[in-house]
Amino acid sequence: MFRTALGNTTSKRFNSTFNFRRWAELNTGEKQRFVTDFVENYKRQYPGSKTNVSLKGLAMDMEKHNDAPSVFGIFYNDIWEISKARKESIYGSGKHINRNDLIKDYGRFGHETFHELLID
Repeated sequence: MFRTALGNTTSKRFNSTFNFRRWAELNTGEKQRFVTDFVENYKRQYPGSKTNVSLKGLAMDMEKHNDAPSVFGIFYNDIWEISKARKESIYGSGKHINRNDLIKDYGRFGHETFHELLID
């Protein structure tokens, strides 16, 4: 009986604490902030990656054009999905997700520092 009540409380807490918004819900300034932070974080996590040049090139002049590159929306939503899946496994929504599987399935975005970039 105690476990059932505790399980329901935990599940409700999960639903109320995952308040990060999806890419489409962000305004242009928030998207640009994510892009800038994402490019810097990627460079910090993977300094030898040639992808850094491509990411930096994609992010250039976004303030000038008052826009944010859509490809970063794909990255953002992938990170959002990984973060949500982790919370589901932690707070017991009945779905067990192995952390190593998340990193294996989602690659570099499985790193914790990418989850800190999500906007609530």
